[in-house]
Amino acid sequence: MLMKKKLFIALTAFVFTSSVLAQAGSFIQYRVSKGDTVSKISRDYDIPVGEILKYNPDAKNGINENSFLLIPTKDFLEKEKKKSANPLLKEDNKAKNTSNTKGVHIVQPKETLYSISKKYKVTVDNLYAWNPTLKSTGLLADSEIIVSASYKKPSSVDVTSYEQSTPKKIPTTLASSSADTIKDINNIYYRTIEVEPQSTLYSLAITYNTSIQRLLELNPDLKDGLKSGQSIKVPAYGFQNKAKVVEVKPDIKESETKFIKVVIDPQQTLYGISRKYDVPIKELIKFNPQLQDGLKSGMEILVPNNGKVVVEEEKNTSKTNVVLPEATGGFVDLSDSITRSEHKELALLIPFNIEKVGSDMDSKLASDNFLNMTLDFYSGAKLAVEYAESLNLPLTVNVYDSNESKSSSGVDGLFKSKDFSNTDVIIGPFYQKNVDEAVKNLPNNKVILVSPLSNEKATPSDRLVQTMPYSNVLKVQLIEYFKKSGAKITVIVDDKKQSTKQFMQQYFPELNVVSTKQIHEIDKTLVKDKKNVFVLDSNSIASALQFTDKLKNRTKDYDIQIASFDKSDVFDYSEIKIQTLIDLKYTFPSVTRDSKESRSESLFAQEYKNKYNVYPNRYATRGFDVTLDVILRMFQKEDFLQTSSKKSQEIENRFIYSRNPEGTVRNTGVYLLQYDSDLNVKVLN
Repeated sequence: MLMKKKLFIALTAFVFTSSVLAQAGSFIQYRVSKGDTVSKISRDYDIPVGEILKYNPDAKNGINENSFLLIPTKDFLEKEKKKSANPLLKEDNKAKNTSNTKGVHIVQPKETLYSISKKYKVTVDNLYAWNPTLKSTGLLADSEIIVSASYKKPSSVDVTSYEQSTPKKIPTTLASSSADTIKDINNIYYRTIEVEPQSTLYSLAITYNTSIQRLLELNPDLKDGLKSGQSIKVPAYGFQNKAKVVEVKPDIKESETKFIKVVIDPQQTLYGISRKYDVPIKELIKFNPQLQDGLKSGMEILVPNNGKVVVEEEKNTSKTNVVLPEATGGFVDLSDSITRSEHKELALLIPFNIEKVGSDMDSKLASDNFLNMTLDFYSGAKLAVEYAESLNLPLTVNVYDSNESKSSSGVDGLFKSKDFSNTDVIIGPFYQKNVDEAVKNLPNNKVILVSPLSNEKATPSDRLVQTMPYSNVLKVQLIEYFKKSGAKITVIVDDKKQSTKQFMQQYFPELNVVSTKQIHEIDKTLVKDKKNVFVLDSNSIASALQFTDKLKNRTKDYDIQIASFDKSDVFDYSEIKIQTLIDLKYTFPSVTRDSKESRSESLFAQEYKNKYNVYPNRYATRGFDVTLDVILRMFQKEDFLQTSSKKSQEIENRFIYSRNPEGTVRNTGVYLLQYDSDLNVKVLN
């Protein structure tokens, strides 16, 4: 607190929050208060749940008010880690020793050339020189690479050449509707099937190796939707029982008049197509389920032909919009592909609100949560800038006090009074209202504005990048994950959650959505032939308790998994035991890894602690992640927006960019997290 006060008074650019230091001993004796849970205590002390349960095994079955827990201190955990017999073992219990021979390194999943070079104190260029095949094959998990100039290759082994096995490709896409349609075939054989529960046009097309269009042409009634138990026709190529096969010559003219084929252009959006053909987005998704994965250039979709084509330019999709390349492949280390050919300029708009702090600094720091969050974010950004300096990047960073609150900001005044003529990227403001205002008044015609913290819907702009995923993105990715596994999905929604009901109706109308009033009967819906997934969206602790009680004793007989659309506090209720959540494989989407280990064990965290004598919290970590990712993208060979083809992952945040239907570039990088049997939270995706 004292150091922060001095820094703030001195108006230095880089400031940081104070924190209660861990006690000098190995453990803190903690008395359990009313409403406490192990998860809550874990967050308060920034100690992993697994570590608390390790030293308090009875806590697995719940904790009682006025009982005592032993909370290990950070220093103690660090010392224990150093005492570990094999520090290279990974915590997911799948690790191997990463160095089986002196001078040779076994590549672990998610490792990068940069991280390996740092570990062995060599350069990336050294690694390429010692391992010539890296330039063609890239870094492959479980492969061996030379990490020392002194390494001598055994005569019987060639460590620079590896024979890679190629996994068989399993088809997961629909048959091409453009090259294989009823119009191109005079006669076609079909057989009749009965639609099973949870089937979709997309899943049927995959199963019977056909296209959605062909199913619609064979079954005109499907325009009204697919119903469980309905009899429909499917193609019967190679079907053995000829007695059940019927030859049909479909009425091509009738099917053609009901739908229009539309090939997607690079700048088209669902919103634009919906307006042009006067068809609701919900209808487009209904007849083209693949749209739930996003609209892609070159895709062919079916649009119901109602005779109305609205000739109107798409709103929010200006011809000046840059066409973004699609993010494909795995995550990359952006520091491996930086270029230093041009000088860049970055501006940080940080709401210090210096004029409002006044003379009572201690009181302000003790009571103003927004100020503390601001300083945390900025302290992380400072380390990101220092890291950029260590890479010798030709970068100028200017820091400004944006003087903002929810209702006002000084950004417009900054744009008018300061020189932004050479600024390439601006990070900030923090509040969405102020972001929208800033986008309207950008100080030059090339600058990109990056919103670091808001997940609210933005005023569309092709020069705005939103780094925080929308809440709907989290929901979509959770549901899509379970759909891909073929699970039976039931979404249980509190009657007050109208927005969730509308979301499900718009994006996943085929899924079963029930009220929390029906929780007492959910165990009767279990099936044995597939995974049973139940997603609970409720703020009611009583509903969560009834929900878990109904399912926890059925896991021996059924494959059950529970989930929520975010890390719901209702599952932290003390009567819901952690072991119950583990048994039910509780899963939720998150913007961050939610990993205390990553926050305390990363190189960034160690440097942060060395500098500020405290571990970074999530705001400091986000400040580091956002700022570093922006800087590294500024120094790629592509323009800043064109780097959207590259997926990146920093300490706790992922960055996977795409342009949404309204035209704004947004981050869709989300983690799916699950309570695991080793008492930690694991990443599923």
